[in-house]
Amino acid sequence: MGDDQPYLIENDRGTMVELPSVMPLDDWTQFVSFPDFGVNMQIKAASDAYNVHVEEFDAMWEHGGLWVSIWHPFVSGRLPRAMQIERLIRHMMDKGNVWFARMDEIADHVNGLVASGAWTPRRHRYPLWDKGQS
Repeated sequence: MGDDQPYLIENDRGTMVELPSVMPLDDWTQFVSFPDFGVNMQIKAASDAYNVHVEEFDAMWEHGGLWVSIWHPFVSGRLPRAMQIERLIRHMMDKGNVWFARMDEIADHVNGLVASGAWTPRRHRYPLWDKGQS
């Protein structure tokens, strides 16, 4: 959740591409309520989640950001929610110039751009502290 673009996370063992998302794109925040586990949220209508996803997508589309949703099958797999996902995908396709890809394909693309020098993403080096200091 650290950016609207992919970025790199580095440490002494290597580099990893981070593909960020945001809480509004996680179906959990829209639909899950488990009082037994201390999660007491009002469950929203599938159309409310659709509106959240469309607004997030349209902003990312306009500004060239990365839109990554998180849909748990047991949460968004219910009929009204799945119908809104289908509606959302149609909206995305109608916008045009959208790449639907798996996460590994996006990470490979980012790595290719970095290797060719075509793009320089932000980099985070971890750990952020010197282990020798207390």
